[in-house]
Amino acid sequence: MGRFRSEHTLEAIETMRSRLGAEEVDFRGRAVLLFSGGRDSSVVASAYCHAFPQSELHLLMIDNGLLSRMGCTKRQAELVKGLFPNTDIVFHVKRVSQMMREIGMQDVEKDFTERGHSTLLICLACKLIMGYSAMKYARETGINIVMDGYANRQRDYPEQTDEFMSVLRRVYQEGEVVYLSPLYELLSDKDLVNQMLSELGITIPRQEPVCMWANSFSTAEPKEITRYLERKLEQLRANDPILHV
Repeated sequence: MGRFRSEHTLEAIETMRSRLGAEEVDFRGRAVLLFSGGRDSSVVASAYCHAFPQSELHLLMIDNGLLSRMGCTKRQAELVKGLFPNTDIVFHVKRVSQMMREIGMQDVEKDFTERGHSTLLICLACKLIMGYSAMKYARETGINIVMDGYANRQRDYPEQTDEFMSVLRRVYQEGEVVYLSPLYELLSDKDLVNQMLSELGITIPRQEPVCMWANSFSTAEPKEITRYLERKLEQLRANDPILHV
């Protein structure tokens, strides 16, 4: 690892090793990463492979039925696999379009109008479904750790607020799966992330996958987020007995 000029790149690898090596995590050499192929998830994937070169990593893409240019994610996964031949890397696409229709889209008009057209919280439903789907995938594959590329520079997004994260952690706890955003504090600046990517040998495609709701970001009151999520979580529980608490 002496070839890295930046202390931030070394810190990312050491942080990954420390977070997954913590006693309470019970890391068994296998992990799932919610993978879009973008900057943050690519840094997490690379840091993981450097930290645990002989391990297994599942790059999990969630297809919500609203994405375009999904082939970019697959190509990015192939790039990561080529860079780290000693790591057993599995790329898997989990399609959740029906769940997204039933839980996210079916009541979208009601969800929007009941708040006086003040916020559109569809991204909350999407991220909740993604988290739930990753938890279920981990259970199905016998893996007890799910990671994501959440970054503190995006903490004002409704789907990264404390209110959302509290509900998401409950989903993983109920599924008995460990959930980590291992580089959350380090992914604080886009230029810094780009520097780490360059040193890690990762290039980012010019056209990343884009959701049709990608530009619908708006702020929301904490109580609105909590109320919306509790309703969506109730619908998830009705759909699947895994969520039983």
